[in-house]
Amino acid sequence: MSEIFLASSSFGHYSFRPKNILEEYNFTLRGNSLGRKLLPEEIVELAYNADGIIAGTEAYSEDVINKLPNLKVISRLGVGLDNIDLKIADEKGIKVFITNSPAPAVAELIIGLMLDIKRRISNQNQNLKEGKWEKKMGSLLQGNTLGIIGLGTVGKALIRLVQGFDFIVLAYDQVKDDKFQREYNVQYTELNTLLKESDIVSLNINLTDQTKYLINKTRLKLMKSDSVLINTSRGEIVDELALYTALKNGEIAGAGLDVFEQEPYSGLFTELENVVLTPHIGSYAKEVRVQMEIEAVGNLIRGLNEE
Repeated sequence: MSEIFLASSSFGHYSFRPKNILEEYNFTLRGNSLGRKLLPEEIVELAYNADGIIAGTEAYSEDVINKLPNLKVISRLGVGLDNIDLKIADEKGIKVFITNSPAPAVAELIIGLMLDIKRRISNQNQNLKEGKWEKKMGSLLQGNTLGIIGLGTVGKALIRLVQGFDFIVLAYDQVKDDKFQREYNVQYTELNTLLKESDIVSLNINLTDQTKYLINKTRLKLMKSDSVLINTSRGEIVDELALYTALKNGEIAGAGLDVFEQEPYSGLFTELENVVLTPHIGSYAKEVRVQMEIEAVGNLIRGLNEE
């Protein structure tokens, strides 16, 4: 009988269906009893006998994977794979899967962050709760130039959702989708051009050696002084100190950040009024979360059945 380790502490909280599917296959289930993101040594202890893992954002390094002797499948709840050593997984014959279902939820959060920053919603909400009746002028989204760095499932979901805003849409991606470009009037461009011309820049790329600190001091200086940066991908794509400095000095107008280099986050951005921060909740819409868990379970079962 195969043992499955459920690394995500919230797995099954919003629907019984994902766990019920696993139980129908007579798997032995072991959950994350610590209720938080696991450290490497905790993964090894809790998943030591696991044949399969439904993984969150915890790190599966070469050292961790080598200490899990029975592991055959890692099924990620999410689209990112930067937390898994894919080279060692491939060498050991461990199958790795992702879920594509969070894209609509992440795209909706991006729109929420755009509106919040441009209309200063969170800032004015906090002022009112503190007894301050202060009206601060915002600006429209309508007719802005939206620059999307990474036109994958999230970037495309975002473009589909923002049609009513009459955006000019610029995109930077190594792989071009000509059919999508024609259908949604997307203009592919170089990265530096996108940064110079966009009113809103949304980061929707995977973290790789090539994209780490892609948004650095030099590239931030290319952006307009009234522009906004949104990051819902991975914190390490942005040089956080450079972004903090740019925001504090008014080099760009604002930022919406859902991801950080170190999570949980409690750093310098908390000091700034022109930043909206959320605790990595891109996929945290109940309907999407359940869909992700069911998809991850299906991937896990398929991977184990292919043995």
